[in-house]
Amino acid sequence: MSETATGNGSGLFLYDDHEKAGSIFTRSREVFDYFYKLKPFKSIYAELQTEYPKEIYDIHTIDLEGNSLDHTFSHAISVADGQQVEEIRQFMLSTHPGTNPRWIDVALRNGDRCVAVRLGAEIAGAGWLSLVNGIGRLHSLFVKPRFRKIGVGLDILFARLLWLKSKHARMALSEISVNNLQSSRISARGGMSVSGHVYQYFRTDLGKSRG
Repeated sequence: MSETATGNGSGLFLYDDHEKAGSIFTRSREVFDYFYKLKPFKSIYAELQTEYPKEIYDIHTIDLEGNSLDHTFSHAISVADGQQVEEIRQFMLSTHPGTNPRWIDVALRNGDRCVAVRLGAEIAGAGWLSLVNGIGRLHSLFVKPRFRKIGVGLDILFARLLWLKSKHARMALSEISVNNLQSSRISARGGMSVSGHVYQYFRTDLGKSRG
């Protein structure tokens, strides 16, 4: 965490050494530049836009209090429990290479939920959600290629939104790359709309840290 000369917080940098990824929270360009050079990384998320190499993510949001979330499910939905941790871990490692394998256990213990659709004996698709102070976040949705275009992703989206609504969440958000047209279409069909942007910065100098 960074502080001003008067002791007030000016920025926060969260970093995972295994994934070489993190997030920078600040409105100060000076603080951003300091954190940007602090660690070797593959990707860093931040709301501050700079000239560094990056990919733009749209922030999709939905008001859950004023939305009935009408949806007819095409597939059975399950919510992962403690007995499925290893299976979920293997799914995440195969669909999100580089993921810290410890993340799954920690996320589930901290109250995150993993919603999945099974077809036959395997997980066809899964998506995660978290809930903090009435705000839900949807992330890490992945449907295996051979199970796409049959409604799996849309079912997982609505299952997560309905779960959040049942927990009295006021709204939900999801960050989706502007290049991910399929996920953006699913989000729109679920009633979500773009309300802002976040940026994923890339750097490949994974040798010694600088700064």
